[in-house]
Amino acid sequence: MFGIKLFSACKKQDGSKLKAYKTEAEANEAILYIKKRYRTEQVKYKCTKCGCWHLSPKDRQTPNHKSNCLDSTGKPKQAYPTKESAETRAKIILKEQGKKLYVYKCDKCGEYHLTHKHR
Repeated sequence: MFGIKLFSACKKQDGSKLKAYKTEAEANEAILYIKKRYRTEQVKYKCTKCGCWHLSPKDRQTPNHKSNCLDSTGKPKQAYPTKESAETRAKIILKEQGKKLYVYKCDKCGEYHLTHKHR
């Protein structure tokens, strides 16, 4: 293709390497190429793990980040800024992994988390 693809430590769910772009400009160039070549919409995001830019299909993108809230094992929970983005992620997980998750608004951070327990 074009641009510099780095081999980051990031992997897809299937274990294959995730394409990474060193700069936002390279990610933007890749988005345009994919749209023209494959007629699919992609969005870019800066990875907090490797610092590079990755692409995601637009319909799978659910903005989130690690919050200060901790799960039962002491790990940071993923937080979603809107109920809609959390619900979208829960639907993706149900479809791909068969796990039913519920969305709730956190009293501590004011954002949305996913849980296995019906609230």
